Amino acid sequence: MILVVSKYETSQITTTTCHQPTMTSYDLEDIFSRFDTGCDEFVSSEPFGSGHINDTFRISSSSERYYILQRINHEIFTHPIEVMDNIYRVTEHLKQKIIARGGDPARETLTLLPTKNESAWYALVDGNFWRLYNYISDTRTYEIGEDTGEGKNDDHVKEAAAAFARFQRDVADIPAPRLHETIARFGDTSFRFEQFEDALKADHLNRAKDCKAEIDFALSRRSDAKILTNIQGILLLYWLSHLPLSCNKPCDKINNVLFDNETGKGICVIDLDTVMPGLAIYDFGDAVRAATALAAEDEQDLDKVGFSMDKFKLLTEGYLSEAKKFLTEIEIDNLAFAARLVSFTIGLRFLADHLAGDVYFKTERQNQNLDRCRTQFKTVSDMEKQYNEMKAVVNEWR
Repeated sequence: MILVVSKYETSQITTTTCHQPTMTSYDLEDIFSRFDTGCDEFVSSEPFGSGHINDTFRISSSSERYYILQRINHEIFTHPIEVMDNIYRVTEHLKQKIIARGGDPARETLTLLPTKNESAWYALVDGNFWRLYNYISDTRTYEIGEDTGEGKNDDHVKEAAAAFARFQRDVADIPAPRLHETIARFGDTSFRFEQFEDALKADHLNRAKDCKAEIDFALSRRSDAKILTNIQGILLLYWLSHLPLSCNKPCDKINNVLFDNETGKGICVIDLDTVMPGLAIYDFGDAVRAATALAAEDEQDLDKVGFSMDKFKLLTEGYLSEAKKFLTEIEIDNLAFAARLVSFTIGLRFLADHLAGDVYFKTERQNQNLDRCRTQFKTVSDMEKQYNEMKAVVNEWR
């Protein structure tokens, strides 16, 4: 099953996006007071997390509880009301699922606190949107490559992939109406290809002459751009006759899963801003892109850049341990291709932005977007060379 609510890859809009606001001095005590926390009062605050899009703070309160207060970056999420509606509906649906199986909804999904006027969010006079979550204690996140000792990082990779699959399973039957598509055509590679071609045709800064190899690489893979779109159309027809409306979550990076400190189990998927209709296997592809990279996204020495088959095996094992219970055969057949396509798509976006003059992704040096494009395309090349092995790994765990 897979016309899902996709939590689209914020990895494609977080670490390199140009519209990153400077952490501003906000009256956090006043903002916190707008939310219904019972008799709890503001004590102190500190910046929290490693996100690059929203402004996030951990609030200490008079009851010695913690909260997460967050300003939604409305320059990136231009429809914050729809974003919050999606998050509220998804988390409320998850709570019912968790309760039904005897779990703890306070720890296994995010909990939004309403404002004192019973809204799920609060808009400041200057147009900023703020939200408040309960803080989930005794948990932590992990980064890919983090040394956690005794090979446990491998366990975390598998468990994170399984947690993403459980999230997709649980939101697959969210009731109508359909969730908002808060970023139109965000995961549509054919649309990204059109944007690349427009940038190439315009070539305002005469940069095309210096990246002919990358342009030829992209143009030679034009037919790949429409494959997942075509699959989505097939699945939509199948869904209309067989399946309930479902949903998935892009930005499936390992650090978007909270792990229980005692059990080591991935218990809660976080960062739900991009949850929207989409393909679950695109989410898997984004997880692969984030977890299997051998070098930094803008690495200039391409000999260091590549694709980790070992990490791909771990992700596939973890993901399919849960996802094989609800994915269709056509989705499983295309998991390996989705991994290739997501890396190609973000590379295409970097190349288009380089040609356009670096107008979307933030850059700190000349040709940084071109270097980012080259790392993605080098990864795609590695995946193409190992594609049969990737498909064999999928077949082993399907």
